Amino acid sequence: MKINRKLLFFPALAVGIIVLVMSIKMRPDLPSKPAGERARLVETQPMHRVKVAPEVIGFGHVSPKVEWKAIAEVTGKVVYRHPELEKGQVLPAGTEVLRIDPLDYELKLAQAQADLASSQTSLQKLTQQEDNLKQSLAIEKNRLQITKLELDRKRNLQDRGLTSQSDVDQQQQNVLSQQKLLQDIENQIALLPDEKRVAQAVVRVSESKLEEAQRSLSRTKIVLPQDLRVSQVDIEQDQVVNLQQTMFTAHGIDVMEVVAQLSIHDMQVVINSLSEFERSTSGIPQAQGTDIKAHIALSSGNLSAQWPATVARLSESVDSAQATIGVILEVEQDYTTLEPNSVPALANGMFVKASIEGKANPSWVVPERALHGDRVYVMDAESRLQFVPVEVLFRRNNEVIVQGDFTAGDKLILNDVLPAIEGMLLREETEGGEQ
Repeated sequence: MKINRKLLFFPALAVGIIVLVMSIKMRPDLPSKPAGERARLVETQPMHRVKVAPEVIGFGHVSPKVEWKAIAEVTGKVVYRHPELEKGQVLPAGTEVLRIDPLDYELKLAQAQADLASSQTSLQKLTQQEDNLKQSLAIEKNRLQITKLELDRKRNLQDRGLTSQSDVDQQQQNVLSQQKLLQDIENQIALLPDEKRVAQAVVRVSESKLEEAQRSLSRTKIVLPQDLRVSQVDIEQDQVVNLQQTMFTAHGIDVMEVVAQLSIHDMQVVINSLSEFERSTSGIPQAQGTDIKAHIALSSGNLSAQWPATVARLSESVDSAQATIGVILEVEQDYTTLEPNSVPALANGMFVKASIEGKANPSWVVPERALHGDRVYVMDAESRLQFVPVEVLFRRNNEVIVQGDFTAGDKLILNDVLPAIEGMLLREETEGGEQ
C-alpha cells in the first residue's frame, strides 16, 4: 500500500509544536537582581529668616516745593528794579527787587494820620467834658442844698412874721431853678457815654484807615521773603502795574520735591512692611515719621549723583493713564555748601530715579532660581522631595521674599529636578563632590 507524503506534514508539525512548548515550560528560570531606587543629586541650602526691607523704584521730575509769585497789590509806576532780577538768578532773603511809586500812598498815609489825630482829639474833649460836668454837678448839688436851707430859714421867719410871702416865693423859685440846672447837667452826663462810643468808633475807623494806608505804602516795596531763584520776569522799570498783575515768579531753593510714580501694588508692599503709622491729632495716617527711607538719583553721561530724601505725603489721586500713585519726596539742599566737585544742586525739571525702602522685617528669602511657579522644593528629613507652596511678597537683589510653611533649618533645593516627583529620593551635593 502506497502512503501519500503530503499527509505526513501535519502530524510532524503537531509533534514539533508539542516539543517546543514542553521545552519552554521545562526551561529553568534565570537568576535576576531587583532594581534599586536611584537617588537624584541636588544642591541645597538651609532656610533661615533674614531681615529684608522691600525696595521699590519710581521715576519723576524735580520741582520746587515753594513757588512764589510777586502779584501787585497796588497800582503805579515801577521806579526801581533790582539789576539782578533776571531769570535764573538766586537772590537772598530780604532783597528789595521792585519799588512802585509811593507818592500817592504817602499822601493817603498823611491824611489818615490827620484824621486819626482829629478823632482822638474829639474823644479827649468828650472825656474832659465828662469830668467837667461831674465836677459841676457836685458844685450845683451843694448850691441846691444851700438854697433849700435858705428856703427853710425864710419859712421860719414867715411863720414869726419877720418876712413877706414874696421873699419865700422868690427863694422857692431859686430852689426850682437850681434843681432844673442839676437835671440838665445829669442829662448831659447821661448822653456822654453814647457820644464817647461814637467817638471811639470814629477813632477805630481812623486807625483802620491808617493801618490800611501803611499797608498800601509797604506794598509799594517788593521784598523777597526767603532765598529764591528767579524763574520768570514780566515787568520792567518805568512800566505801570495794575492790581493783581504778576510781576515775576521765583522758586524756593531750600527744599525740592519729586513726585515719584509707583504702582499701587509696589506702594502697598512698602506700606505692609510698616508696623504702625504716625497719625495726626485727628487720627489720620501720616507719611512723616514712619520707617520709610528714600533717596533719589540722577544719571547723566558720566555724572551719577544721589540725594537723601524724605517721604512727605501721597498724591491725592491715581494717574488715570498709568494707574500709578504719586509719592511726594522732599529733598533738602544747602546752596552755601556747594563746591565745584560736589553733588550738583537740584534744578526744576530734572528727571530722577527714586528708591523707596520700607521697614526691614524677618522674612524667608529664597534665590530666584529656587522658585518654581508658586512653590519651592524642599528635602525632608528622609531625603525625599517635598513641595512647599509659597506666596511671593516681593523681590530684591535677585532674591525672592516669600511666605510659606517653613521651619528654620529646612533644606531648600536650589537646582531644577526633572522630572520633579514628590517623594522621590534625593542626595545632597557637598563642596568636595557628591555625597
